Amino acid sequence: MFSKAKDAKVMSSTQSIENVSKKYKGVPFSLLGSQTFFQGKVILKGEARLAGHVEGTIISEDVLIIEESALIKGEIQGVVIEVSGVFEGTLHAAELLRLTPSARVQGDIASYKLVVEEGAKLLGKLSCLDPPRHVKDDITLAVVT
Repeated sequence: MFSKAKDAKVMSSTQSIENVSKKYKGVPFSLLGSQTFFQGKVILKGEARLAGHVEGTIISEDVLIIEESALIKGEIQGVVIEVSGVFEGTLHAAELLRLTPSARVQGDIASYKLVVEEGAKLLGKLSCLDPPRHVKDDITLAVVT
């Protein structure tokens, strides 16, 4: 039913999420439940999952997962972000933004890598970011003489 190439692409985005998460081992895991409403600014250190309703600014220094039941309105700045719920506003993902089939995203989106799975809805302005510093350091250029 699925091609091997498609499976490989999905796995590589999942592996990227896991690799970033390994950087923050020992940092607590955060969860905002589906019956929770939060308004304001929140800074998240360590992996976080949001399943409730948030209005405001979210700054994430690790993996941020927006669950299917979540409704987020405002601004998100993060490293690796996976959206399965509803997001309206401005979203900035320094390394990876992954939209699952249940994602509904509207607004200004900026990301270095973008994975949009079949079924996801995306409406807005897309911008491509420069590679993060650690990716730039790994790039070697050939010198032609």
